[in-house]
Amino acid sequence: MHADRTDISSSVARRAFTIIELLVVIGVIGVLALLTTLGARRLTSGSRLAAGTNAVTNALGIARAAAIRDATPTAIVFRPVWDASKAYLPQRVEMTIVRSTGERVTFGDDDSPLLSMAERWLVNDKVPAIQLPEGIKVAGPMYDPPPIASSPITEASYATQAELPQLVNCKETPECNRVIAVLFGPDGQFLSRPPRSTLGDMKCYVDWNKNGSLASPPEDAQDVSYGNCATGNNYELYWLQDEFRDECNLMFVPYLNVYDDKAAREVKGLNWNTLANMMTELTGPNGYIAQFGDRITFNRFSGLPERKVR
Repeated sequence: MHADRTDISSSVARRAFTIIELLVVIGVIGVLALLTTLGARRLTSGSRLAAGTNAVTNALGIARAAAIRDATPTAIVFRPVWDASKAYLPQRVEMTIVRSTGERVTFGDDDSPLLSMAERWLVNDKVPAIQLPEGIKVAGPMYDPPPIASSPITEASYATQAELPQLVNCKETPECNRVIAVLFGPDGQFLSRPPRSTLGDMKCYVDWNKNGSLASPPEDAQDVSYGNCATGNNYELYWLQDEFRDECNLMFVPYLNVYDDKAAREVKGLNWNTLANMMTELTGPNGYIAQFGDRITFNRFSGLPERKVR
């Protein structure tokens, strides 16, 4: 009887784990959990960007089809959407299809070298706006830099949607914020500026609140005074995008880069309140957008979007 109890005790002792074995097992589980988390994070980020790029490509096709259907110059505008009264909701980029009205008005002060003609565009109500996934933004080459002689911004730099929650108190540099748009002609051909326009009257804007008109004087030719960053300087007011309602000049671009702004902000090491820092890490020729964005170009003859695989 005593021998049997001894055998059972020995058997139980042989089946138990030592402290060292338990620590090793816990360590292995921890490493596997870390690797799984990192892999899932990369997968989520990659899927978010892929979904955003596909959405942009599809929206471009819809805009081109609308231009052909309506036989009217049509553009797709990439607009930041953020409600200050609902700060708990993240900002997103909204893709809105707009059409030309053919109406042109004078903008700029009489003493301003910016005095020119601006063409009024309206939202195409037949096509609903499409929102991109959270954190996904669209960038385009800086074709319309701010009129500042000392500015380092060139066409090798990128413009993108403003981070409006950051710009409420002008906390983030506004130099790279533009209303980016892609333009299609009445036949669906890809264009870099409106038909029958010259360098002096190629400016276009979207009358978001539909309160502009051809009345003399116009009721509201172009709303540009919204936002806390406005200084009264005409140079800034017509290109700066620091408020959702701003009716800034559209910047028609020859190609796009879709990128994950959320991921870029997670890895940034510099303060983007400084333009040089933002250009170095995000919008410059060697920045995050140029390196990790999905580039979309357009066929010169058909106007169809073509995704460039990195």
